[in-house]
Amino acid sequence: MSLQPQLIQPQFSSNYSPAKGSEDLSPLLKPTGKWALTSSGKGIERNFKFKGFKKCWEFMNLVAPECTKVKHHPEWSNVYNTTFIRWTTHSPPGLSEKDIIMARFCDEAAEKCGEVVVEEGETQPEMGKDLADRVADEAGDCCIPKKL
Repeated sequence: MSLQPQLIQPQFSSNYSPAKGSEDLSPLLKPTGKWALTSSGKGIERNFKFKGFKKCWEFMNLVAPECTKVKHHPEWSNVYNTTFIRWTTHSPPGLSEKDIIMARFCDEAAEKCGEVVVEEGETQPEMGKDLADRVADEAGDCCIPKKL
């Protein structure tokens, strides 16, 4: 008996049509794009690698004000020349149009900052993913205001 690996299916938030979401998401996902679905299917994630820390920080400084403008933030981490970014929506849960918009923005910003291109067949370690996972778990639900 052979067990086939189950393909992860995208899980869209209730205010995002699955047909429109699938159409918008398709060009971002591997093999044509650089993003991968999270294990739950409720988000997309990827690493961005640059020549050095300064370029990586420049990239993050381009993304941060756009997050404020769009009112949507990532789960992300940075280690030297690499930034790991995960886009997901917590309320309502799943992939939303904002996730797709911000993923596209990140791709464009990375190109402007000279993202190091990973050659075909070369694998890039999931640097920063564990850190982003841990901090997101510890932070709790970002969509519920914290009482001080």
